[in-house]
Amino acid sequence: MRYYFVGFILLTVGLFACKKIKPVPLPCNTQDIVIPQDTSFLSTPLVIPTQLIEDKLNQAIQKDILNDEDFDNLNKKGKKDKLKLKVIRLGDIQVTWKDNVARYQAPLLVLIERQIVSKKLLPTSKSLALKTEFSLRLVVETTVDIGSDWKIQPQTKFISFEWLSEVKALGGLIDIKKIIERRLIRQMPDILQNMDHVIRSTVRLDHAIKRIWQNIQKPMIINRKEQMVWLKVHPIQFEIGTITTEAGNLVIQGRLSATTETLVGDDPVYVVDSVLPPLVKRSSLPNQVYAYLLSEISYQDINEILDQKLKDKVFNISGHKVKVKGAKIWGCGPNIVLHLRVGGSVRGDIYFQGVPHFDPDSQRIIIQSFNFEVRTEEALLASADWLLHSVFKEQMKEVLSIPLGEKIVKIPEVIMQGIERGKAGKKMDFIIERWDLRPQKIWVRSEDIAILVTVNAQARVLLEKI
Repeated sequence: MRYYFVGFILLTVGLFACKKIKPVPLPCNTQDIVIPQDTSFLSTPLVIPTQLIEDKLNQAIQKDILNDEDFDNLNKKGKKDKLKLKVIRLGDIQVTWKDNVARYQAPLLVLIERQIVSKKLLPTSKSLALKTEFSLRLVVETTVDIGSDWKIQPQTKFISFEWLSEVKALGGLIDIKKIIERRLIRQMPDILQNMDHVIRSTVRLDHAIKRIWQNIQKPMIINRKEQMVWLKVHPIQFEIGTITTEAGNLVIQGRLSATTETLVGDDPVYVVDSVLPPLVKRSSLPNQVYAYLLSEISYQDINEILDQKLKDKVFNISGHKVKVKGAKIWGCGPNIVLHLRVGGSVRGDIYFQGVPHFDPDSQRIIIQSFNFEVRTEEALLASADWLLHSVFKEQMKEVLSIPLGEKIVKIPEVIMQGIERGKAGKKMDFIIERWDLRPQKIWVRSEDIAILVTVNAQARVLLEKI
């Protein structure tokens, strides 16, 4: 009988020493969250290196500029000029810029045959002609504009000849410089028209922009966890402002407006709009990137951090010990719910809930209105009210403070890597000069916490191939 009594006493002490609570969490109401598709603007200089343009022109423009093998061409007076003329490019075309005007200089070799006696006056079938050659530099300028179809609209005009050698024949008795100049100037409309055609057909800005337009629509992976997350850009239109020069290169101020969304899955379904919209011209555009990006933090990621921080951690509270055996959070309506499985002086389940908020000073998500869940509070009042009045709640609130600085800073890097890995990245180089990222709003969703981030930046695009 004495043993039964001792067992009863021990059981009673154990019951009072270890309070067991088993509250059931409140049910969660599912809610449809519509995140606004705000328009983002990527306004950046598009730099076209002069070397690319020079290479294109030198490849496209043939060495033979002019080849006239007829002595019977008529001059302005209606008489035969008795002159054969061949013009050959001696070296590379060199391009310099002033705003949107390109100046081309090309060294030329001029071969002349001047007919002295026609073959009709000779018994032989050949005429008597005087041959000579000399060199000059041709200087022309092209004013560059861009049409609504994104094609270059060049307007080339003649500037001058720069003679590199004397233009005389018969031991200096005949100065044919004026004759040659008149002939070249007469042929100049054809030469200039050919140059405009070459520029239009070889410097294909429309091709470069179309590649950007199409490739930027392909999803870029921003998370490689179990469930892959992708960033999808939906471009709206392209605009251009001023066309200027910088460090000897052509600079076109451009702006892309777009919306963004995130896709999930190993192989997300998406559609690319392949039609490049007409160009919109502006008098000027700011050199600024202003973008809305959606960053998601999955509960799985947060729970991994919680598990490292809390599992097997013992809290000494007012002479009691509470050991955390497991921790997990999830979304419930607009609130975050924290579930703790505990042992020690209190055994069972404890639930907290609160509203996530971004603190710009610490760059962290903090929990506001954080408290014990209603049924948990009722259970603790009935059995372990000392836990309600302790610092335990504040300690859990501190644990749920989620640092975002490192995660947000990685967003630009991930986007740029996605572009560089694509086909568009092989044609151009994206240079980020400054980033300023600011979370604006937080949504609690069933699978994650979504954070709308605004980006203020300066960037530039350097074409590497046209």
